[in-house]
Amino acid sequence: MKIFHPFINNLNIISLGWGCASRTELIRRYFPEHPVLFFDYLGNFDGLDTCTQIILNDFQDFQTIDDLFFYQHPGWNTDIELKPISLCCNPPGISQTVLVSKHFVDLVFYHYKHNIDTLQSFKRKSERFKRMMQDTRRQTIFLYYRQFDIPLDGNYAENENYSIDEKLSRLESESIRFREAIEKKYPLLQFKLIALIMEPITFDEKVTPVINEFFQQKQKATRKIIFDRVLASTPEDKRKISSKSWGKIYRKHLIPNPVLRFSRACLNIPFKVRRNVQQLRKKLKLSNN
Repeated sequence: MKIFHPFINNLNIISLGWGCASRTELIRRYFPEHPVLFFDYLGNFDGLDTCTQIILNDFQDFQTIDDLFFYQHPGWNTDIELKPISLCCNPPGISQTVLVSKHFVDLVFYHYKHNIDTLQSFKRKSERFKRMMQDTRRQTIFLYYRQFDIPLDGNYAENENYSIDEKLSRLESESIRFREAIEKKYPLLQFKLIALIMEPITFDEKVTPVINEFFQQKQKATRKIIFDRVLASTPEDKRKISSKSWGKIYRKHLIPNPVLRFSRACLNIPFKVRRNVQQLRKKLKLSNN
């Protein structure tokens, strides 16, 4: 049974990547009743424009199993040498195939297999997304972040300063294009886009000052777009500081009132308990197999 309560159901929260952190660190933690949507667990290395194009095209590029394939993606393939800085998740000498869109080769789907079940899952998630776009009773909040050390346009190589000024400029321009596209396709939708730059967890003389200057210029929010920042996680930190920065985004932009925040935390308990029980059942089932 779906519980309706103004503290829970007054917002639709939708992740647009670039990775799954906005889903795992914010939506799943603070809005556990929200269903999984199409863009939740992906890496859109070429940015928000890809998501915009997919939405405008009503997800028509994800209708058959041939629209997806496994690929030795440069982001996971250490056999591909990129200089001066190579972006790769694996140690030297290891390559890994990941699920990729045939039509958007820099759109990577994490945690999915290449089979009919995945395709049907994508169709269900896209249908949920489109139903939310028709929901004029609640405000829709889109979450998108661009990480400071992820290259532009899927080049997978960086300058030593991470081209941070170009990334901030792209974050602004792609956010504006997204706003204009959604306004045109869904004119009745009440929405905001929270566009985030994910910055280093510690001060970086080549990155942090440029980000600080950008936000000094963006003290006033652009129409329907809020620019803000979160911290990247590191293995040493075990995501603790990064998680806290996502919590600040939640409190600052989604439920700033402490009374509402406390009420929502209490109401979320049943959803979190149910989710934990479901995860435990899956683990027990796997161990029995």
